[in-house]
Amino acid sequence: MVGERSSIIYIHAQGFIVSKKISLVKEMQQVQPSVKSELPRDAHRQARVTYFVQTMAHLCFMGSGFCFLFKWFIQKLLGFSICRKKERDFLAKGFRIYLNFLQKNGIIELQFEGFEDVQDWKGCVIAPNHPTILDAIILMAFVPALDCVVNAKLVRNPITSGAVKLCDFVRNDSPLNISKECKERIAAGANILIFPEGTRTIHKPLDVFFPIYALIAKTSRAPIRTIFITCDSDYFGRKFSYFQPAACPMRFRVSAGRIFEPDSAWNPRSLSREVEDYFRSELGAPPISSESC
Repeated sequence: MVGERSSIIYIHAQGFIVSKKISLVKEMQQVQPSVKSELPRDAHRQARVTYFVQTMAHLCFMGSGFCFLFKWFIQKLLGFSICRKKERDFLAKGFRIYLNFLQKNGIIELQFEGFEDVQDWKGCVIAPNHPTILDAIILMAFVPALDCVVNAKLVRNPITSGAVKLCDFVRNDSPLNISKECKERIAAGANILIFPEGTRTIHKPLDVFFPIYALIAKTSRAPIRTIFITCDSDYFGRKFSYFQPAACPMRFRVSAGRIFEPDSAWNPRSLSREVEDYFRSELGAPPISSESC
């Protein structure tokens, strides 16, 4: 009887221990998912905050564009004269504020190389590659006395047309008109920004160059300053959308490259070929095919 009773007590004790272990395992299983879910939830919350800041920045940019358009309309309506230098300085300051906002909120990171003497740049043709929509904004914010050759589409775009008209940028309509306008402005000490690719890069890392920038340099006897712009994201690229979320921060590197000094023997097409070869070697792009020349 004593042995049977002790064995019964032992069995009950074992059952109690097993049931305790099972309940502990269940509790751990209930706790573990909640611990694991904290990280994704925090990451998701941070992504929402970043997207909100990103969207607000884009809305401010668009709103500023409409303000420039309204300002131009009012000045034209009332017959006020427009000082393009003053308007360009104002635009450059606005771009610096915009870029500073993007940097402080972790949307982009900017790194400059070879820009230590940028305040001394004068009477140059600035020729960068064009991977993103921010390229012109970055350069106009930090390169002094910067004029710009703009695509005719920007004159018809309500977001950009006001600034283009107030600043009196050179329109990309005909080579002769562009060359004449740029020659006058370079003679007055302006730097001319023109993207040799003509538009944002379609076939990464570089598209074929149009020689109009070399023609401007030849007729103006101005040096060509090459600028390399790289970004680790395609967000601001050819298929840019104001309301598409982006992985942040997007890292931009802006590097000053070789300067091509003016030469009376320059041939615009040959010069453009030389500059493009230089860009392709630095960016690791395939060489130009003979059919593209």
